[in-house]
Amino acid sequence: MLYENFENLPEEKKKRIIGACMEEFARNGYDKASTNNMVKKAGISKGAIFHYFGNKKNLYLYILDYIISYMTKRLYNIIGTPSTDVFERIMNTGLAKIRLAYEEPLMYEVLYMAFISTPEELKEEIQRRYNKIYAENVPAFIENIDMSRFRKDINPAKALETIILLIDALTNKYINIYRNKSANEVLMEIDKMVEEYREYFEILKKGLYSY
Repeated sequence: MLYENFENLPEEKKKRIIGACMEEFARNGYDKASTNNMVKKAGISKGAIFHYFGNKKNLYLYILDYIISYMTKRLYNIIGTPSTDVFERIMNTGLAKIRLAYEEPLMYEVLYMAFISTPEELKEEIQRRYNKIYAENVPAFIENIDMSRFRKDINPAKALETIILLIDALTNKYINIYRNKSANEVLMEIDKMVEEYREYFEILKKGLYSY
């Protein structure tokens, strides 16, 4: 197994190394990230990092997979039991993403940059991960959604995709606006965000729902 030597380390040491590497990738991106900074912060030798991961590319992909796994589980925990109303479910997911971005800013930064500014040499590997996330989570996301209110002449899958694209755009907008603010400041703005979500929803409902 590629990462067997690393996985066999004591848990505390693993977390320290993951934290140091994550911080460096979040601060400087993949291309400019320094393994010297990582090993110094983690308190290990440079040889050790390559013994565990082989090269910088494998290290980055390990950190990315770790973040994807953690963030996915945490997102579902925050959302809890999802609403059957499509707009409520998607809004709650968007708000949960915002909350998670402020709970785990370093993880969010690595994940965001991986998919938005994909390093050239990692495009194929990251695209595979994107496809896997989509394939594993979209079916669960749309499960038990009430589709009965959509107009009969509208493709429900396309309608859902339209709503999701809007919410993703709004979520990223809020995260960028509040990027340098404290978690408390962001939480104080939640009602304002919900109001804007609902304004957009009313516009979409007029085009997508039958009354």
